[in-house]
Amino acid sequence: MTNKEFVEKLLNVLNYKTVYMWGTFGSPVTDKILNEKIKQYPTWYNSTRQTLLRGLIGKGYFGFDCIGLIKGILWGWNADPSKYHGGAVYKSNNVPDVSANIFIEKCTPTTNFNTILPGEAVWLPGHIGIYIGDGKVIESSPAWKNGVQITLLKDRRWLKHGKLPWIKYEG
Repeated sequence: MTNKEFVEKLLNVLNYKTVYMWGTFGSPVTDKILNEKIKQYPTWYNSTRQTLLRGLIGKGYFGFDCIGLIKGILWGWNADPSKYHGGAVYKSNNVPDVSANIFIEKCTPTTNFNTILPGEAVWLPGHIGIYIGDGKVIESSPAWKNGVQITLLKDRRWLKHGKLPWIKYEG
């Protein structure tokens, strides 16, 4: 897929209700996925978060964490609420299941933000997003809107950016 197509697919996620859920890549918010993630990440899924997320069950929400948004799109997420991961196929298209910190190293990272292209990953320790152009980033974060959202590149102190090896960059 081209960088333009990648950005379009990421922006399409904004047409759906999303919430930040650590360890997910587009799963419909269900009791099953929530219980799975509570078991996997018990410290992060504290009682306050559990209450918030349980209140979203059955209301059409999809859960993403920061790297999960990127991997979900690369793995074919299509907002199918009947599929466990919203239509994404785990580890498909030769895209590995790695953390944000390892994912940026799969790119060709640079610190020169004068050369950034839409569709490139932007990174800071433990967090990642995608530059969409015009000084904007799409990311999934519990900050601000608690889900997939557009922020300004200057809103965070991004340290690196890089081209994803699974994307064909044009322009």
